Amino acid sequence: MNRTIALFLALVVLLAHTLAICASTNGSLSPPYDFAHVAFRMARNLVQNGVFAWNPDLPPGESYPSLVWIGVAAFAERFYLTVTNFCQTVGIVAALATVLVISKFSPLRLAGVIAPLLLVVSGPMAAAAGSGTEMTTAALFLSIAFLAQERAHPLIFALSMILVCLVRAEGALLIGVFFAFELARGWRGTFVRERFLPFLAPLAALIVTAIARKLSVGTWTSPAGDELFEYDRERLWSGVAYLRDFMVAGGGAFLIIVPLWYAARGVLDSLGRRALVLSLVWCAMMAWMGGGPLPFFARMVPILPIWFVAVQEGMTIALDSKRRGWPEFAWTAFLLGLTVSALASKFPGDLGPFRIEALHRKWMAPHSTGPFGYQRPLGRLGLAEEIAATERLRALGVFLRDQVDANETVLTAWPGAVGYLSRLRVIDVLGRATPPPGTDRLRSWSSLPRADVVAALDERPSYIVPMLHSGAHAPTVQTVAEAWAKRLDLHPDDMQRSLDILQRLGEYEMFTVSLGPSSRVAGAAVDAPMYLLRRKDLHLAPRVLVESTDGRWRVDVHHRAHEEIVDLRVQAVDDEQHLWSLEPHGRFSRDSDTLARRSILLFPTGARTIRFVEFELPRDVHFVEVRAVLRNPGAQGEGPFAFASEPVRVTL
Repeated sequence: MNRTIALFLALVVLLAHTLAICASTNGSLSPPYDFAHVAFRMARNLVQNGVFAWNPDLPPGESYPSLVWIGVAAFAERFYLTVTNFCQTVGIVAALATVLVISKFSPLRLAGVIAPLLLVVSGPMAAAAGSGTEMTTAALFLSIAFLAQERAHPLIFALSMILVCLVRAEGALLIGVFFAFELARGWRGTFVRERFLPFLAPLAALIVTAIARKLSVGTWTSPAGDELFEYDRERLWSGVAYLRDFMVAGGGAFLIIVPLWYAARGVLDSLGRRALVLSLVWCAMMAWMGGGPLPFFARMVPILPIWFVAVQEGMTIALDSKRRGWPEFAWTAFLLGLTVSALASKFPGDLGPFRIEALHRKWMAPHSTGPFGYQRPLGRLGLAEEIAATERLRALGVFLRDQVDANETVLTAWPGAVGYLSRLRVIDVLGRATPPPGTDRLRSWSSLPRADVVAALDERPSYIVPMLHSGAHAPTVQTVAEAWAKRLDLHPDDMQRSLDILQRLGEYEMFTVSLGPSSRVAGAAVDAPMYLLRRKDLHLAPRVLVESTDGRWRVDVHHRAHEEIVDLRVQAVDDEQHLWSLEPHGRFSRDSDTLARRSILLFPTGARTIRFVEFELPRDVHFVEVRAVLRNPGAQGEGPFAFASEPVRVTL
């Protein structure tokens, strides 16, 4: 097999790999990550409203960390293309082009396909290609810049580095690394004209961008760039754990030990040394910046092609070694890297007769902490979690767009898809998409920031998205307050903060929405209910009416707001204060937890009422009171978030 056929097959494998793991619950290509929707909303506001801000009423700000990617989304928005599909297509094409670029580092021998083959079976690369983010585009430009410097193409290098710096904030530091490479070559020849001037272009681009940012936003650096110069001990340890997970479960990432071994021995060639240095510098930046919240090691994707070039150079030395067993070791390590990458892209399970599912799941257990609302397991499991969450949030965004007044505000820790699809005024509780209360400075998406949750709640948003997933039962007000205090608040160990959050949540009522048919998201398996909070003073809760005529009781409901799901509980109290509950078949029992109706999709009734149930009280028992209330499905106990309406009591 020659190199051309091998590269063609590699491209086919990468495309198939991307389509296989970036599959939605209905089998089609999954939507872009929730994070990518932040760029989509920024692009829409830029094109339609002429403002570079998350909400049109906010001052300009970089709610998304990549200017180039906002531009890509704005291009699609301007020419009436489907923004999500266009950005995913650009990501996939960039990934395929990156494979071709790194194949140029060693074009004269078959060993030069080691890096491309490792890249196409890499789960992080395939996942990033379909993520709708800029990660594969950054990988492409960084690979072109590295190749251009190696082949002495100053113009291509300069243009590529400009794009690298605009795609990712980390590119600014890499300019210094590339400059150090040039200094290491010596001062011979046409250094000033052909080797020094190419660095002026990306530096000039950084300066112009900084000046424009200062004039429009008021700061010299972006929120993502700030993390490069700020020390945070918690973030650093999170980044170290992130790198540990990457080395263990990042597919063939562990093969970096091959060039490290030869570099320590002083026999690694110059190309391998420079690729290794770039990889290690990127690792240091990721540790310093905390890794990041995206699944499947997306933050490592920009350096992954160069990482595998370093691996390729080390393996080439092993393949050329005259020592007995070293060529065999190199091929064995290569095949092991391919196997590990394939397993990382696979859902945990047994392999034929080999019972390895438990071991596979243990391997995918993370050491780093995921963002709020996510468990963030490693490998394919983490990607599947992100896809399911994004589908859920997209469905929620459509529900809010269709069901909620356009003037209302929504507070959430997941603003991407909700903000893009709902078109409402969405507030990011963590201050990444919208500035935190009291400041115009945005926070970075790179790490896991904390915020003043009490101040965010004091803004009194109309709606709150309290939890991404709540499990089998509806959350209680105590559960929400504790979760937000521990995972989001600036002072997680301060009990008073939890009490303050609890007090402010008392101004809200919980309601349940269906994200299935009512959201009209075709094919999305998002039928599990979602619990939202609504300000009580909006007076949008359904109202229960209980009436009796000639001994026959009726329970009617009046509802003037959006669709929601409710359970109906009807109880009667006898003269001994025993509770009797109405069962679905119309009889009463002594079970106080029985529901008369379950999971009713309640539509707006206008001026009318909807009759939920008619019943008669048992004649052989003397009752003194009848009670009726709507409850949230899955609610436990009698807490304030358990009720979807005010209880009604009729004394007999």
